[in-house]
Amino acid sequence: MKKENSDNKSKNYFDLKTEKNIIKFQKEKKIEKRKIIFDNLIRPSFEKLIENIIFVYKFKSLESIDVLKNDCLSYLFEKLYMFDAKKGHRAFSYFNVIAKNWFLQEVKLNNKKIKYEIPISKELLENPENANNFIIQSFENDITNYEFLENLKTEMKSWLLKVKNEQEQKVLNAIIMLFENPDLQLFNKKAIYLYLREIVGMNGKQIASSLIKLKKRYIVFKKKFFNEII
Repeated sequence: MKKENSDNKSKNYFDLKTEKNIIKFQKEKKIEKRKIIFDNLIRPSFEKLIENIIFVYKFKSLESIDVLKNDCLSYLFEKLYMFDAKKGHRAFSYFNVIAKNWFLQEVKLNNKKIKYEIPISKELLENPENANNFIIQSFENDITNYEFLENLKTEMKSWLLKVKNEQEQKVLNAIIMLFENPDLQLFNKKAIYLYLREIVGMNGKQIASSLIKLKKRYIVFKKKFFNEII
């Protein structure tokens, strides 16, 4: 019986009580009190969350994992004010997604370093005239892509006023949340779909139905955006 209670306690390291403490932290205006709330009531939950993500997704192989833990904790701290309980997100799902995305970004950067750093350096040393072959994308394309994503985020927020279906609103809010946090280029379609299911708590059919409707709005926006810049 004691063991069962211990297991339940471990599973509830990040619960509604933690969520209430996060809201309490957001409302507190005094720096000293915010620090006490974070260190005593929020930080332990964040640290456990990070530990679980590292264990479940086998991120232990990353270099300087202890440093990365602290960096991720700092990143979660920066995102504390972005959590909005009124949007229907659970704090656990919200910060779980953010932390996972953060570590996935580190994995991506680490893999790039291993895969490209040495071969590219060797190739450039041996054939410096081929340096142009390593240009991935033009500066102009970078600017266009950045402007497109920024305008898309603004456009999606305006859709919230137009979408009347509650189910569709939840999916749209979840998509906006993913856009405002770690880079979406880290994910394939399946991963993003799984994150949406986790955030909104709907089944696959419900999410797919909402995404089809939102996709129609996206296609209209995309055509309008690129027609205007041509």
